[in-house]
Amino acid sequence: MDEQYLPDAAAPRDCLLSPGEALQETKVQDEEIIGFDALYASMNLCAKNVRRKANVGRFLMYGMDEILKLQEDLENGTYRPRPTSTVKITYPKPRTAVAASFRDRVYQRSLNDNSVYPRMTASFVRHNAACQKDKGTDWAREQVKFFLEREFRQHGPDGCALLIDVHGYYASIRHEITNQRFERKLPPSHYKRVRDVLDHQYSGETGYNPGSQMVQLAGISVPDPIDHYIKERLRADKYLRFMDDSIIVHHSKEQLEEWREAIRQQYAAIGLELHPRKTRIVRLQDGFRYMGFIYRLTPQGKVIMTVDPKNVKSERKRLFRLAQLVKAGKKPKSALYEQYRSWKAHAAKGNSDKLLGRMDEYIKTLLEGIP
Repeated sequence: MDEQYLPDAAAPRDCLLSPGEALQETKVQDEEIIGFDALYASMNLCAKNVRRKANVGRFLMYGMDEILKLQEDLENGTYRPRPTSTVKITYPKPRTAVAASFRDRVYQRSLNDNSVYPRMTASFVRHNAACQKDKGTDWAREQVKFFLEREFRQHGPDGCALLIDVHGYYASIRHEITNQRFERKLPPSHYKRVRDVLDHQYSGETGYNPGSQMVQLAGISVPDPIDHYIKERLRADKYLRFMDDSIIVHHSKEQLEEWREAIRQQYAAIGLELHPRKTRIVRLQDGFRYMGFIYRLTPQGKVIMTVDPKNVKSERKRLFRLAQLVKAGKKPKSALYEQYRSWKAHAAKGNSDKLLGRMDEYIKTLLEGIP
């Protein structure tokens, strides 16, 4: 089995400083996280769109006092995180998320935004697409379309795609591997803060629950060396990863089969297993599912992108339930229109004119008899 691939990294700056200089450097680095301005800005960002919640409102009412207390606790080493709560998520699949108190979220966001995010993402490959500024789902889908169009221009319509999915991704991430990723790129004092947060929220040696920025950053950081391995060693130029879902487009099925085994070994080296059914090679002309859409390359080189039928079915069920609540007087009609507008904006990103026409008619039938 291949050893885990780790791209070269510069020596931490702290190793090059004298003890006195290192202490001063640590104070400066900590100020960017636990300084009043940093925490106050983080509070306002955390409160965005949730000011109506009672616990957020109480914190904001005495915002400056709360931030000063939080800053004092962090500087004196007396800060203790409050107990977390669990939240059940049912869509798109059943999961359990971890929710921290608003006060703890303010601190964690300042830590993430001012240190962890910029330092962790600085050396990411360009096509690591999730949870980053100026990237995201829309950007990733456009890149997939670009890969297909480029493949057609270079080799014609007979290419293939290797779809990679990690089985039980968050539940299988080893804490040791996550700690190695953070320790490799963060100053020692900031790494200790990250460890304190993660160790408080997640016990044991394996697995995380979604619900915080730090876990999202762990999710996009753990396979980062594998991204470099694919781009730098395998030379797969049409490669993209969105969290644990990856795609490689190539004209040779045999080459993709070799790469699949090499990538499997790289994931196995960090304790992760590729999904045996979802990790597969498909012909571009046959189409494939990726990030909620089905992509297909026509013999003429046109990329057809349509909404996944499972997504359409789920949306129709959701709209039907909302319509029943509207008819019963428990929800205003605007709630249904708001939900449909949101989904329609998503579906409109693909070749969905006929689908949207049918959905418009479906909405009319749902609201028949409602004034």
